[in-house]
Amino acid sequence: MRGAPEERIEQFMRTPIRRVVLDGIFWQMPQHFDHKRAAGLSATIRWCITGRVDGGADVYDLRIEDSHCSVMQRGTGDARVTITVDAIEFLKLATGNSDPMQAYFSRRITLTGDIMLAAKLLALFRIPARRASGTP
Repeated sequence: MRGAPEERIEQFMRTPIRRVVLDGIFWQMPQHFDHKRAAGLSATIRWCITGRVDGGADVYDLRIEDSHCSVMQRGTGDARVTITVDAIEFLKLATGNSDPMQAYFSRRITLTGDIMLAAKLLALFRIPARRASGTP
């Protein structure tokens, strides 16, 4: 991801492999979930990943309940917060190559609903740290 031209990533994410990549990231999220920090939290976080060829978005719901996290594709029902982000920015976030707060303030991410819950997500998941250039 790091160092790849954005145009190339965009082309890649406009192929059928997009679904495999997004599914892979979302199905891994429960494994990177910090159960202790989520104690007492009950919420659904909806992710809308835009940029599909047909103009639509891929939708995933993260359900946090009793310190457990599960993922549902094309979630239904109410979400406490909805995070809308383009696929390229999402990949950068998921790989630690973008700062979520910076992305929000530069409007690369939009939030509706409980913005404080969205901010808390940073503490609930172990996101890969961005490495300095030259570091393997």
